[in-house]
Formats: sequence, C-alpha cells, structure tokens
Amino acid sequence: MDIWLWMLAVLVGYFVKGIAGIGNTLVVTAAMAYTRTNAEITPVELLLCVPTNLLLAWQNRRHIDWKLALPPLCMVLAGDVVGVLLLKNVNVDALKVVFGAVLILLGAEMLWRELRGVVEQKAHPAMLWTLGISAGVLCGLFGAGALLAAYFARVTRDDKVYKGSMCFIFAMENIFRVIVCSVTGLLTLETVKIAGILALPMLAGLFAGMKLSGRMNARTMRIVIIVMLMVSGMPLLLANL
Repeated sequence: MDIWLWMLAVLVGYFVKGIAGIGNTLVVTAAMAYTRTNAEITPVELLLCVPTNLLLAWQNRRHIDWKLALPPLCMVLAGDVVGVLLLKNVNVDALKVVFGAVLILLGAEMLWRELRGVVEQKAHPAMLWTLGISAGVLCGLFGAGALLAAYFARVTRDDKVYKGSMCFIFAMENIFRVIVCSVTGLLTLETVKIAGILALPMLAGLFAGMKLSGRMNARTMRIVIIVMLMVSGMPLLLANL
C-alpha cells in the first residue's frame, strides 16, 4: 500500500496549507496522481480539509470580508455539484491536462502581476461568475480552489483578508461537498480509514505551517504560493499528455 507516499504528501501539503491557507490539494494531488485516481484522492483530501479549513476560518474569523466572500461561495457551491458528478461518471485524465495547463498559466500571470506591482481592485461581474463557477467545478473534481485564489489575489492585497475569506469559503464548500459525495457514493469506509491514518501527518504539517506563517514576509509568501501553483501544474500536465 502506498500509505507512506500518502503521509509524505499530506505532511508537505498541509505545511503549505498552514502557511498560505491554500495549496494542500495541489501538492497531494500532484504526488498521488501516479498511483491513485482522482475518484480515490479527492474524497480522502476532502475529509482532511474539513477540520483544517474550519480551524483556519475560525482563527482568521475577524478578517473575513463577508461582502467579498459570500457571492463567490454561492457560485462555488453551484459548480461543486457539476464537478462531483463529473468525478463520479467521467474519466478525468484529459481534464487533468487542462487543469495542469490552467495552473501554469494562472501562476505565470499572477507572478507577472506580483513582480510588476499590478493591482486590479475592481473585477468585472462576468469574471467573478466565470471564476466562481469554474472554481466550484475544480473543487468538485480535484478539491482545488486555484481559480478562486486567483480571483482573491486580484481584489485584495490584505493577506489576512485573503486568508480569512478563502478559508471561510473552503470550509463551507467542504461541508457541502461531503454531503454531495456521500449521496453519490464517493465517500466510502475505505476513504474514512485512509483519512484517519493521515490525520496525524495532516495536523503536524498544518501546525508547523501556521507557526511559520507569522514570521514570513507577506510578499515572499505570495510569490512562494504562485510558484507552487505553477510547479504543481507541471506533473498533472506532463503525466497525462
């Protein structure tokens, strides 16, 4: 059994999660994609995400921007249903190629903005809807909110608001997706067993990342997250071409 690879991937992924509030799914999916299907990876990751996102959302509750968070949340939940149904009924290998390419392109565009100091404070409503629904579909398929992260990076430069609002959305999305995955049969006893085994490395990585996050320069942290998005997309793209 590839449990040791699971444990290493989860430890690293949730270390990143503790620092940035995102990125755990990208790391775990990229590491496990060679030995597991997304129908096996995503439900395990989902069960690990629920307590971590609830914890981070509670920790950053005073920094949640409700006006910024609630509209994307509604759109993400709508896209979730589509993503879960695709995960259950469709071979997603081709979608992994698309997802990997999207991560690389998004990361390159975000890195360009960061290095140039470009800030877009007002996003067109059409862009919000596109990113929101697409983020929900990607969450349903892969458990990843990279598109939502790209949107928040445009509308706020406050790292505390960014982290708090994102973790609130992910926490609500996770709870909703647990219900949808349970109804569709994607959550099984085996899924619960694997998640239970991985709880310890998840907590170890999460708390180590949370401890380090307060010591990191905000701009450095954003650049690390962006580069991580790009690097995470490469295995998905190359392995499935």
